[in-house]
Amino acid sequence: MYSLKKGEPKLGCSLDQLGANFAVFSDTAYNMVLEIYHSAKEIVPLIKVVLNREYYTTGDIFHVYVEDVRDGMSYTWKVMNADGALSHELIDPYACCIEEDINHPLKYRNIIVRTEYDTSLKPGIPWEQTIVYEIHVGSFTKHPSSKVREEERGTFLALTDKLPYLKELGITTIELLPVFKWNPYTIQNKNPFTGESLRDVWGYNPISFFALDERFGVQKDSIKVMKEFKKFVHAAHELGIEVLLDVVYNHTGEGGFAGKIFNFKYLSNHTYYKFNENREYANHSGTGNTLNTNHYVVKQLILDSLRYWTINMGVDGFRFDLASILGQDQHGKWLIHSVLNDISEDPVLSHVKLIAESWDAKGSYDVGRMPCHFREWSDYFRDTIRKFIRGDQGLTKSVADCLLGKEIYFTDPRKNNTHTIHFVTAHDGFTMWDLLCYEYKHNEANGEDNRDGHNANYSNNCGIEGETDDFKIMSMRKRRMKNYMCLLLLSKGVPMLLMGDELGRTQKGNNNAYCQDNEIVWVDWDRGKGFDDVFRFAKSLIHIRKNMKYLSERSESQYSITWHGVIYNKPDWSYYSRTIACHIKGEKESVYMVINSYDEALVFELPPTSSVWMRIIDTNLASPKDAVIVGESVYDNRYLVESFSVCVFIEQ
Repeated sequence: MYSLKKGEPKLGCSLDQLGANFAVFSDTAYNMVLEIYHSAKEIVPLIKVVLNREYYTTGDIFHVYVEDVRDGMSYTWKVMNADGALSHELIDPYACCIEEDINHPLKYRNIIVRTEYDTSLKPGIPWEQTIVYEIHVGSFTKHPSSKVREEERGTFLALTDKLPYLKELGITTIELLPVFKWNPYTIQNKNPFTGESLRDVWGYNPISFFALDERFGVQKDSIKVMKEFKKFVHAAHELGIEVLLDVVYNHTGEGGFAGKIFNFKYLSNHTYYKFNENREYANHSGTGNTLNTNHYVVKQLILDSLRYWTINMGVDGFRFDLASILGQDQHGKWLIHSVLNDISEDPVLSHVKLIAESWDAKGSYDVGRMPCHFREWSDYFRDTIRKFIRGDQGLTKSVADCLLGKEIYFTDPRKNNTHTIHFVTAHDGFTMWDLLCYEYKHNEANGEDNRDGHNANYSNNCGIEGETDDFKIMSMRKRRMKNYMCLLLLSKGVPMLLMGDELGRTQKGNNNAYCQDNEIVWVDWDRGKGFDDVFRFAKSLIHIRKNMKYLSERSESQYSITWHGVIYNKPDWSYYSRTIACHIKGEKESVYMVINSYDEALVFELPPTSSVWMRIIDTNLASPKDAVIVGESVYDNRYLVESFSVCVFIEQ
């Protein structure tokens, strides 16, 4: 029983009918020690194997095959130096399940589990028909108003229950904030109002690239959360909804020199991390360390991880946090060929959705440089639209570029306006409602004296800082919110919505709520009762987008696009202009869009037509007339567009 063979240099734990092969990379260990336990809760191992470098290695990979081990058992690796001293228990970088000791935080066991090929039918939605919805798994359903069972709140199963809601809204693609196992104890701050010790809630400090965090499971069990995740993915696919993962391959939760060690620093510090000329950890991520993504071992780890989530777990794509780091050399300079190219050229990964956040924390800005298969976040779109909707001047040409999805210059000529990811809000920053309620960030609850978070939010509180019952201000805020949605969803590019924006979700002015796990960030589903008009508008707008041929087709060569002002054929590109009108005309479709960001109403000429213009959107009108599918006839050749309003017309 538990007899040993040398095994193979196949990284991780590979389980078959007779036993399991274990393998781990380390070019610094004198020997490696493998301990196998009956379960994660056992103290005494069933077997302890000292893998000496003379016999149990192929190159720098230690490996052994152990017979009679099975699903559910646990194991750990320990590094042994030449004096026989052992490290503490280490996470296997390739472990698909890891479990935390409930009595010893940050002490983990690797769980032996069988992986299977995922056979669910993926929706395969074209980029030009994609509408992304960014979600934090916990915050989406933790509020009691979510109407899910209490024990399921904040889990993949609760998210599964909400899939019909997202389908009704018109979402095609869900993007989950990080769900890999992470180190939540990277901050020492306390909430000054409650005295509560704060923790990282968003998950941007991973300690595993294969294992899910069990806090998103109902039973907080590493194997069961894997099954619940796959159930969620399959349910999404059955409804025609894709699942993307926000992934962090630019750093780990081990931090700098004083950080907690989970595996990489002991296994091969110089392989896994970048260092500067002073032998200090490079900190291009702003979190204490930077992964050395140019080393073959690290590249292979990233590729194997992405392939696992695609092939075994069934996900449809990935959004890469601080993706610039993955394209840089040891000193943070851009590389012509990097792991980003390897991902883009991979025969499997090149066929899934790939999204890049094309900058880093040290100031590098590489928007437009990503390889062909990557779509890229457009912070230019975000900032331009925010400024224009609040009434800033000098932006009409920039807004026109954004509406066409041409605000980014791509170095690869194969890329086009379906390679831009448009968004007004995301997890970091104000919610859409807060953009209209707060002039300034209010992050005091984060315990950093309001120093954290962006200062340049380009927001406008419409007259009062914070929430109000004033009807006039509420109406103005809702109108501008609908304006945001119009410019986002009616622009050529891939739109992304932030969870709860369609329900008027507020974070009470907190624009960096990474350490909040309470009602500040939870989606309050009851709040939607006061924003049912906004929800209906968003739903109708998504329907309109999906039915506009210009937006849903890849090619736009058959369309003529012209620009205008209050007078047709006379666009005002001057610095002081705050209006713009766009006429999109094709053989089967003619659309006229007007934006008035002045603080007074203006009369706009409509294009000449031999038929009738139908108004389908007027953000100044009360629901349900603000967005209608069929449209209302406009018999005059002029239309009064109220201040801070967007109108859309289609030719019958």
